[in-house]
Amino acid sequence: MPDDTEWLTIHDTAVTNTTPGSMVTVTLDPTPICSNMSNKAFRDSIIKSRDEASALIQTRMAALERWESGEQMRAKRWLGRADTTTRSVLQVGLPRLLQVMKELKPENIIRWDQQQKRNITCTIFPDNGATDAADCKPDTAKRIIAIYPHFCTSPRSQLWHGCQVLTLIHECTHFTDVFDSTDDMYGVTVGLSLWAQDNPEKAIRNADSLTCYIGFKD
Repeated sequence: MPDDTEWLTIHDTAVTNTTPGSMVTVTLDPTPICSNMSNKAFRDSIIKSRDEASALIQTRMAALERWESGEQMRAKRWLGRADTTTRSVLQVGLPRLLQVMKELKPENIIRWDQQQKRNITCTIFPDNGATDAADCKPDTAKRIIAIYPHFCTSPRSQLWHGCQVLTLIHECTHFTDVFDSTDDMYGVTVGLSLWAQDNPEKAIRNADSLTCYIGFKD
């Protein structure tokens, strides 16, 4: 078989049917998750992004443990403060984030218009043309992240602006059992660091601020 052949699991058994009325009806949606690539290519890309995001989180955890001047400056830059409270929030949240990221599978990533079929517990906003992704914060059991067409054309890993790796980090900080982060301010840019200096109470819970602290590279 060619390497790019698509295989789908449609049922967990394959036996001769001898039980009347036991037929399983399967409805397949042939629409690719991203129109600019096959679903296999998409899955491969998500796995690479997940693993890179996990490595970034692990790097921050190690630096947070040492808490040297460079790491304190990084926290001050993106989160507005480098005090004991800021460090404590990060020490609790980063291991949770790492666990969620490592457990993330391509099946957790869906097109935003598939949300009703996945029975998640809240409604994800319609596509506005500029949004990359969204999730249902309380839905910690399913960990579903809905992506929009803009995500599909975003670079996979360019850590100095918005990219798929940083988007995955952003979305996973939102889950209520991770950071329960907010969206008080958007922007994977240096401008976000200026906002943090005046709003440290919000920055420590702001998804893009946490994302930049974890993974932004000049």
